[in-house]
Amino acid sequence: MPINRSVLRDFSAGNKREFVLTNGNGSFVSHAINGNLSRRYHGLLIHAQHPPMDRVLTWHKAEEKINGVSLACRSFTGQTTPQESGHLYLENFTTDPLPTWIYCVNGIWLEKQVAMVQGLEATMISYRLLDAPVDEFTIEVDNFVHFRDANDTHAKLSPSITNQWVINESLNNISHKDIELSFKSNGHTRWYATDRPTPDQFHNHLYYEIEVVDQGYDVEDSSLLVNTISHKVTKKQPLYIVAAMEPIEAEIGDSFVHFTEMAVAGRDQLVLPLEERGQFAQDLAVASDQFLALRRDTNSQTILAGFPWFGDWGRDTMIALPGISLVTGRNYSARSILKNFARHVHNGLLPNKFPDHVEPELKYNTIDASLWFFYAVQKFVTYTGDWEFLQKELYEPLKAIVQAHVDGTYYGIKMDEKDGLISGGNASTQLTWMDVKFDGHAVTPRYGKAVEVNALWYNALCFMADCADHFHDEPLNAQYHSMADKVAEHYQEVFWQPEKQYLYDFISEDGPCDDFRPNQILAVSLPYCALHPDKQKAVTTQVYAKLYTPMGLRSLATDHSDYHGQYVGDLKNRDLAYHQGTVWAWLMGPFIDAMMKVYKNDELCSRLMSGIKDHFYNDSGLHCISEVFDGDAPHSGRGCFHQAWSIAEVLRVIVEYKLDV
Repeated sequence: MPINRSVLRDFSAGNKREFVLTNGNGSFVSHAINGNLSRRYHGLLIHAQHPPMDRVLTWHKAEEKINGVSLACRSFTGQTTPQESGHLYLENFTTDPLPTWIYCVNGIWLEKQVAMVQGLEATMISYRLLDAPVDEFTIEVDNFVHFRDANDTHAKLSPSITNQWVINESLNNISHKDIELSFKSNGHTRWYATDRPTPDQFHNHLYYEIEVVDQGYDVEDSSLLVNTISHKVTKKQPLYIVAAMEPIEAEIGDSFVHFTEMAVAGRDQLVLPLEERGQFAQDLAVASDQFLALRRDTNSQTILAGFPWFGDWGRDTMIALPGISLVTGRNYSARSILKNFARHVHNGLLPNKFPDHVEPELKYNTIDASLWFFYAVQKFVTYTGDWEFLQKELYEPLKAIVQAHVDGTYYGIKMDEKDGLISGGNASTQLTWMDVKFDGHAVTPRYGKAVEVNALWYNALCFMADCADHFHDEPLNAQYHSMADKVAEHYQEVFWQPEKQYLYDFISEDGPCDDFRPNQILAVSLPYCALHPDKQKAVTTQVYAKLYTPMGLRSLATDHSDYHGQYVGDLKNRDLAYHQGTVWAWLMGPFIDAMMKVYKNDELCSRLMSGIKDHFYNDSGLHCISEVFDGDAPHSGRGCFHQAWSIAEVLRVIVEYKLDV
């Protein structure tokens, strides 16, 4: 869905809308749709040094001039308007099939297109003449670089830093330590000095609006102009530029056409199975492809939790896997991901996350990731029918997880023999998905017996009984059935509040916590449910009334004293809001599951998702769904602008329930 000139030429509106393009290695391109940089994570080639993480900014920005007219859009600290106003020449922007801008400058209509290709550490840009009162025009492209960690907030360049950058004009590259960035084009390249750069080469005091206004960071960044590429553009002779971390041998024009064709072919392959589900589902499937990446150290596929900063987390991966891999027919990626996580089960737990950098060990500080693993495998079998793979690669690790929970594992995670429920953690831990800590203190200390953890535990036991039955493992079948029956007997007894008609959020040694949170919806949504139908309806109805927004579910009811309606400000304020009222889009999936189970009204559920559809096409990240949203209307998108489980869960329920969204 194209963005028109009225949005593009509104500097603030264009500045807060972003795009992302990835290569399947964890590297990506991203910036504001008006051409500006509004985050520290924006750039034309953010390179994953150890795929899929350890990212470094390389090719920062390209600024164009057409016959001397600047198309640059940039802003600096202390300025409320952009220093350069190239966005005022923009007519159109779309991400379909690739990020594409249309400019009009004195009657010259120019198309700019950006491409990345799976597995290749390179970004390509093409400039094509669409129409003009002249046969040709001169385009000059100034290329800026910066070699810094993608997460850096302060990175002011100076000659003492840039003199370490080495330019090799014969090879058309610039290098810093072990990073080498090569430029190739069909135009003329003029290089500038890095050892003694002129002041005009620096872009200092770059102002990143989203970082400052929404997230409270004191950000001042820099870039250095290292070369200018010029070309006489005609309808038959576009300008092509590629910047790469590896040699590009083919002709530049042929390469761009080939890469574009590959991108379109990959899109077509994804959307073909979903044609009957409508355009939104197809576009979600394409968006889901951005999260699949190669983890080099395990030689396996993984799911990145979100762009522009998250890596791969155990919990996020398991929740997102059905929507990312199974709904889209990428069963091969599901097998690779599940097999890899199965190999890394330790003492009955799944890794909380894989390291962002090269680190010696994994962390297992999660109580629910291993239980979400059962759910992901359950969905895998439902979609593929591949019981053979489950038996060969996953059954033993799944049995080991159950046994470890019976015997006890890290962080006091253990089944209570009296009621069969899982307990774990203490007041200082953050083992559930509501896991924020600030200054060493858990913001939402949910320990003891958590409502969603035990809903997942019950579902896991029922699924394991199914597995044992399928594999004719009678003793284990009986054992798992007995354990599940015990949980079912006590779950309602422990968590149900008859006077309030909803579930306690958790039960600790200090007593029950009756904060009204969305975690209880999982007691309804999961394939196997320990709640009686009347209680399922009561929970779902109250969640709808107290937590539902068009973008997902609030993490806390608005009448609670700790409710925060906006996820803005410095890190402390955002951490205090993260699970204290902030809306989470991924919860739309379990919520729709519950609504369909209780009310069986696909028309209603379709309408309930119309808001998130509008967000996908028009707000924040384009063809993206944000990680979180403000609890208060208008529910602005916040956090990661492109979140895997947000995309995955919306896509999953649309496909599974054949919703017309």
